[in-house]
Amino acid sequence: MSTAAQRLVIGGTAADTRAPKLVLPPADLGWSLLGWAGLVFLVIGLLDQALGWFPLHFGNPEWEFGTVTRTLDTLPIAVLGLAMTLASAAQRRVPWTARAAAALCWLLAAVLLAGLVVFLLDVPVALKSVTQPAVRSGLERAIVKALVQGVLYPTVLAAIGWQGLRAARRAR
Repeated sequence: MSTAAQRLVIGGTAADTRAPKLVLPPADLGWSLLGWAGLVFLVIGLLDQALGWFPLHFGNPEWEFGTVTRTLDTLPIAVLGLAMTLASAAQRRVPWTARAAAALCWLLAAVLLAGLVVFLLDVPVALKSVTQPAVRSGLERAIVKALVQGVLYPTVLAAIGWQGLRAARRAR
């Protein structure tokens, strides 16, 4: 038995046609796939968000409260897609995609802050309408959860947007 290790020839030559060839994918294939998957997550997440807001019933505190909490609860898919798209654009050095993703981050952060203001205006009405202790406890937990999400999401989106703008500048 031979103790010599087998060797793998990358590419091979015309003289050595029996040597196995190793075909490597393009270096940015993984990042490109991540970007496409991110775009799909982003579109699905934003579509889910849009469907939750229509038909509009501004002025109805129950609708406003429920819609804002639903928006915050279903936001991770869209944010994940946005972050994946931006990461792909930054790594592949595609400035227009990085700028677009950064702008969308800031727009989404601004919309979420506006939604948080509407939510905060509805909290006293929601608390007044509930008298049963068990229901009130659940409502208070929902309020705390929405407040934490309402502060964290815009903060993280603004930071991601800032990083996207920096990535777009580096890609030039």
